[in-house]
Amino acid sequence: MNLLTASVLILSGILALQLVFVGAQSQAVKGANIVLPEPETPAWAAADIQLQTTAALLPEPMEITYPEPASIPAMRPYRINKDHDIWHASDPASYIDPDNEWVKYYASKLYIDYDGRLRYKNKPVPLRVDTEGNVLQWTDEPFINTYVSDNDQFHYPPDEDAWVMPEYYLTNGMKDDCDGWMVTVTSMMQSGELSVKENSSFMKKVIPSKAVLGYMGQYRDGWTEYKAYDKTFLTTTALVSTGFNEKQSATEFIEKKDKSTARPVFEFDNKHFGDYKAW
Repeated sequence: MNLLTASVLILSGILALQLVFVGAQSQAVKGANIVLPEPETPAWAAADIQLQTTAALLPEPMEITYPEPASIPAMRPYRINKDHDIWHASDPASYIDPDNEWVKYYASKLYIDYDGRLRYKNKPVPLRVDTEGNVLQWTDEPFINTYVSDNDQFHYPPDEDAWVMPEYYLTNGMKDDCDGWMVTVTSMMQSGELSVKENSSFMKKVIPSKAVLGYMGQYRDGWTEYKAYDKTFLTTTALVSTGFNEKQSATEFIEKKDKSTARPVFEFDNKHFGDYKAW
């Protein structure tokens, strides 16, 4: 056997071993129901690569997406009511606007997942896996608020308080404090464009929901309560401490029964404002 023939045989053996390894790896990853990385990705990097779940974990949309509006929302003049310790807009119900075209447009992009989170229909929940297809970490990307105080956003408005309409919130960076998030989410819930999962499909529904004003612990707060999958959820937003003199925006989705610090006082939708009534 000459040197050239021996080299060819050795290389063929190495290639065969590589194919066996890759084939076994592919079967393991397929078993985890995820999308495979591109072929040129080194095997040692598989545990650190961001992968996405397949369509089996994300129902196929069965509805028509609401068309994008052409209007440009403007900031609404704000009038405050100080009759209670919990200050609020003079006409809170007018801030819930489920029929607004921007509200319907953005709501049509979202669905309520089984854990109560609002997620995008076109964004499967990504995950990280190892070379055997085991899930290492779920990387959540729900629809969330970027918390900004009224003082920072509106340069110290009168009484240091301001409410915005949902369409203004949605088209101006999706950032505000608790009341902007509260009126926007409640409006989308009641728009008939937001979806739930049903029989492996997305189904648009009017979600039973209400905006709530009250206390979260010792602090005044506003949040949205809503019903889905035979559960009552709550979502709110705040700045949370992440270290010494450091805070970060956070959006919370939780079952109401697990939020013991919530003390509701008022509730409202687009038709009425009054004392809170338990579900």
